[in-house]
Amino acid sequence: MKNHVYENGRLIQTNKKFPALKQKQKEWITNELRQRYISAINYPYTKLRPKKRDQILDEVYALIEKKEIWIPYDEVEKYYFSKIPSFIRKNKQMMEEETSGASQDEENL
Repeated sequence: MKNHVYENGRLIQTNKKFPALKQKQKEWITNELRQRYISAINYPYTKLRPKKRDQILDEVYALIEKKEIWIPYDEVEKYYFSKIPSFIRKNKQMMEEETSGASQDEENL
């Protein structure tokens, strides 16, 4: 058991990977990261500055620890940075849908 440690009376796997989480946990983490990232974007098609990105990651990791989900910080960080382009695309799609929906409403008047 070289990859396990006892912490607070629980056996924790120190080399756990993000895909090893339950589907519900992965979805929750992804949604938290996406919502916080998109709400922090000032301009629809740009990446956040590194300081703000790290702040979001720290906030979400604190929530993960509060929910007692064990996953190493670097695994969440790696996953988060891989998902940033998809968060930007998702935000872009939402912005385009809002503008096309608003223009259709104006045409109907």
